[in-house]
Amino acid sequence: MTVQTLYSPEPALLSTDSIGDALLRLEEEGLAAMPVADESGKLVAVVSEIALQDHPDPRALLSTLGQYGAPLSSEPDTHVFDAAHLMREHDLVSLPIADADGTYRGLVTRRDVFGQLAHMLATEEDGAIIVAEVGRHDVSLAQLAHLIEGSGVRILSISTEDDAATGHVRITLKLNVTDTSRVRHLLTHHGIGVVGVFDEADSDLESRAAEFLRYLEV
Repeated sequence: MTVQTLYSPEPALLSTDSIGDALLRLEEEGLAAMPVADESGKLVAVVSEIALQDHPDPRALLSTLGQYGAPLSSEPDTHVFDAAHLMREHDLVSLPIADADGTYRGLVTRRDVFGQLAHMLATEEDGAIIVAEVGRHDVSLAQLAHLIEGSGVRILSISTEDDAATGHVRITLKLNVTDTSRVRHLLTHHGIGVVGVFDEADSDLESRAAEFLRYLEV
């Protein structure tokens, strides 16, 4: 899944726009920052509301701000995982999308990206979450999936976290059942430690999905 299907064709500010006009656009769009394109449609900058508000002359043009040169952006074929990493690393609430030649295409928001991640992790589906911990070379994902799905339980999504300090891998499984007792017994019987259980039957789905994403530190 790439950001191609997520970004909106949000018109960019123009380098010939005034700071005052840019502030009005930011207020209308409800955004804290917006991309700036030149007369050829190339992405040349990203300006923030805070920076514009600090400027003493609202009549000055955006081209006079001196913020031009290689603004952070992604191409349309960027995977959602990579876009999420980029936004988290740079604490972005929105990310400009531009072609390889720099032509501006649109804007993807943090809500769009992390909403897609939540969908890919099946947080919208009823079911429980189990977190297991194994040695890095003890159990493969294929073996784990075969073990669980062989018991009649379907895995809706699976993700891993590698802890280099301990040599363990933490595996988070979203299942299609709310009663995890059988799966927990099965995993324990095969020497696989269960370190966390989040049961959808005990809480509403919306809050559990939010907790799940916080747990993954996405």
